[in-house]
Amino acid sequence: MKRLLIAAVFAVAGLAAFAGTCTITHISLTTIGTHDTFAGQLDNNSGVDILQHNFVVAFLDANNNVVEVKTVSGCLRSIQNGKTDFFSAASSASASTTTTGLARLAFDSTFKVGTVVASDLTISNVNVRRDGDTLRVSGTVKNNSSDTVANAVACIVVFNNAGNVVVTSRANVDDTSLAQNQTGNFDKSITVPDNAGTVDHVDIYVDGLDGDSNGTPVAPEASKGHNVNICATPTNTATNTATFTPTTTPSPTATPTNTPVATNTPVPTHTPCP
Repeated sequence: MKRLLIAAVFAVAGLAAFAGTCTITHISLTTIGTHDTFAGQLDNNSGVDILQHNFVVAFLDANNNVVEVKTVSGCLRSIQNGKTDFFSAASSASASTTTTGLARLAFDSTFKVGTVVASDLTISNVNVRRDGDTLRVSGTVKNNSSDTVANAVACIVVFNNAGNVVVTSRANVDDTSLAQNQTGNFDKSITVPDNAGTVDHVDIYVDGLDGDSNGTPVAPEASKGHNVNICATPTNTATNTATFTPTTTPSPTATPTNTPVATNTPVPTHTPCP
C-alpha cells in the first residue's frame, strides 16, 4: 500500500441535468509488480442514469506533480442512479515515482446517459484461488430471462481486507449470446500482490447487451463476498527407505553380509491448485 491516497469527490453540477454528485470511494493505490495501480468505486447519486462512461485517473508524485494521466473504461457498462461501478488503472511509471492518485468520471464524447434493460442473470460455481501473484477467478452465468443477452461479461472486483478496491478485471462469458435458460462460463487470471491482506475477497458482477433492443446494456447482477482460496505450495517430507550395502570380513572363506543403510526420499504432501 502506498503512503498517501487522495480521495476524489466530484460534483457534476456543471451539467445541468445532474442534481447531485458522483463520488469516488473505496480507493487504493497498490504496487502490483513494478507499477502502481489506482482503483476505486464510483457511487452515482447524481439523479441521472448513466450508460457508456470512462474514468480519468491521474498519478502524482510525492510533491503532487502529475506523473501520468490515463483514461480507462468502467468495469460495468452502466451506472444507474443510486448504483455503483468500479475501475482500476495501472501506471506506466515506476512505483517509486508515484505516490498518490486521483480519479473522476470523464465527460468526453463517449459519455452517454440512458436506462438499462431489466435482466435476470444468476452467477454460480464461483471459484477464486490465488497461487502466488496470480489470482484465478471462474464461474458460470445463466440467463433466466426470455430476452437474449449478448456479449455477457463478468466484472471482477478484488478487495483488500480494509474493503478498498485493489484491481478490477473483465472476463468474457464463453458463449457469445445467452438465450433463455442458456449458461456460459468465464475464467480469468489476474496479476495481484502475493499478500493475503491485499487480496482478501472478490465481488463479481455480470452484464451484457439486450438482444432485442439494439444493444442497450442490461442491468448488472452481482455475486459478492467470495473468499480467496490460497493454493498450497508443495512441500517435501522425507521418508526413510532401507537399502543394503554388502560388507565382508577379511577372510578368504567369509560370506558377505548386508548392512542396511537408510536413505531419504522426498514425498510431496500438498498439491497446488489446478
